[in-house]
Formats: sequence, C-alpha cells, structure tokens
Amino acid sequence: MAHRRSGNEQVMIVLGGNDSGKYGSLAKTIQDELMAVGTVVDDNVQAIFDDVGKEAARKLRETSPENEQGKQRGRYKRGWVYESGRRTKSQKASGVVRNKTDPQLTHLLEYGHPIVRNGTVVGNSPEIEHIRPVADWVSSEIESRLNELL
Repeated sequence: MAHRRSGNEQVMIVLGGNDSGKYGSLAKTIQDELMAVGTVVDDNVQAIFDDVGKEAARKLRETSPENEQGKQRGRYKRGWVYESGRRTKSQKASGVVRNKTDPQLTHLLEYGHPIVRNGTVVGNSPEIEHIRPVADWVSSEIESRLNELL
C-alpha cells in the first residue's frame, strides 16, 4: 500500500548547530550545495536582466522621437544604453536602461512641458509617450522569464 500525502507533512532541516558529530560534514555539504545553487540562480537572473535590458534599450532607440534638423540630429534617440548593475549583499541582480547623451530630456519629452520665449509661456510641447510602453513591456517580460526559470 502506497503512502498518501495529506499535505500537512512538514520537514525541518537544521544546518550547523551544536551537533558536529557524524552529521556535521553532511550539514556542511548540504549547505555548500545550496549556496552553489543560489549562485547559479543569481547568475541566471542577472542574465535575464541583461537580455531584457539590452532589448529595452533597442526598443527605446526605435521608438524615441528624433530632432529632424540641426547638428544634434538623432542624438537623443541614439543615447539609450543598458548598463548592468553591481552585485551587493542585498541586491543580487540589477541593471538600468538610461539615456546617456541627453538624460534631462527624458521627462520633458515623456510628459510634455511649457514652451517659454522671452519669459512668456507661448504654448505647450505635446507629450511623446515612448518610455512607459517599454517599461511596461520590461516588467511583464522579466516576470514571465523569471517564472520560466524558477
């Protein structure tokens, strides 16, 4: 007769502790293996962040507005880059997509702004929503890839 699980079973594993007898080396081995698995998962999460971040920068380069005239033509559009973050104890994986050439324009273009000439407001610049759709895509894409990983 096979054992049927009721769902109420609990397993408690204590690593280390005062008992360093014959199970001390087993506990150390298990702890080392769990740390190795954690490191592999952290590396995979960082790889997901890197892939999605690079794709997000590419999408922003495609959808960003471009100045059609002058010597700064297309500078804002070309400025999107992905930079991988540093690992810390509290932050195992990170990255940032930012505009390297004109970071001050991101908010102005995304949300619009008043146009001022000689101290007088003469109109408003239209909102050009190009960051929010990519940010929403990044959020859903990272969530789905992490679900696949785990």
